[in-house]
Amino acid sequence: MAKQQIQQKETVVAGQGGVGQQLERTYTVDDNSLPSPQELAAYKEIDPQIVTFLMEASVKEQDHRHKMDKVKFDLVRKSESRTGRMNWWGMAFAFLSIVVIVALAAYALYLDRPWFAGILGAGTLVTVASIFINREKPDTKKK
Repeated sequence: MAKQQIQQKETVVAGQGGVGQQLERTYTVDDNSLPSPQELAAYKEIDPQIVTFLMEASVKEQDHRHKMDKVKFDLVRKSESRTGRMNWWGMAFAFLSIVVIVALAAYALYLDRPWFAGILGAGTLVTVASIFINREKPDTKKK
């Protein structure tokens, strides 16, 4: 890993009063587990064995980072698998319920109850159509 920088520049200018403001920030994050070579040389002057200790600590830190990344990836994989499985079961039960309602409407027609069959058929049609129409809209509940 290396040093990473985030730069932010902002300029604000107001009208008639001639007021202006310029702001510039730079954030530097060093995610190296070892100090720079210059710092290592300075540490070595203090204690010659500290460089070995820092190298061993760096290896342990890298192993820990790799293990934590693997744990995070496993959690994401499990979550995505669970979401996919829930979607599949939801679609299966929705299809099954549509088939049952249509069969019930057909049975109502067979028993000469057209008003009941019409209500069931129209309700099913409106429900399925609304699902496909509302599918493309963004989810406003999360905000």
